[in-house]
Amino acid sequence: MPLSALLETDAPVLVFGASGQVGDAVVRRLLEGGRQVVAVSREARDGPAGVTWLQGSLDAPPPLPAGVGVVFSCGPLDNFARWYAGAAPGAHQVVAFGSTSAETKAASGDADERALAGRLLQAEHTVLETAARRGASATVLRPTLVYGVGRDANLTRIASLGRRLGWFPLPRGATGLR
Repeated sequence: MPLSALLETDAPVLVFGASGQVGDAVVRRLLEGGRQVVAVSREARDGPAGVTWLQGSLDAPPPLPAGVGVVFSCGPLDNFARWYAGAAPGAHQVVAFGSTSAETKAASGDADERALAGRLLQAEHTVLETAARRGASATVLRPTLVYGVGRDANLTRIASLGRRLGWFPLPRGATGLR
């Protein structure tokens, strides 16, 4: 099913984090579905056809066009939640990427991991509550691990090492789930 079939409106789609690994894939799928995309990036960008690039960030957004029906957040959820709570994009639907770390690290023995889980849960709550208050629908997606296009910093390195060596070493006594 094309991504656009899941969207509630035919209005243009605003994508934050469009130049990142997840955002790039989201933009391509939206274009395949015939959607008009307004993409925000910290650096100036060109193309592809069907994408209007705006330079800015969530901390310093560019002027956004009126009439955007859906907003995608493909970057850090806590930054998006702050922006969304203070902005008035008028979108009827919000789709934001979070992380399974919101649940899996909540009871971690590592204080930094527990803090990350807390930030993610608070950001999810903010997005969902803000959307409800505005009468918009909101979906928070929690991918476990994002990989497959060679832009990640974990599985691509592991696969590269395995290809180079012809085998992959497993650490003795490792207890982690990764």
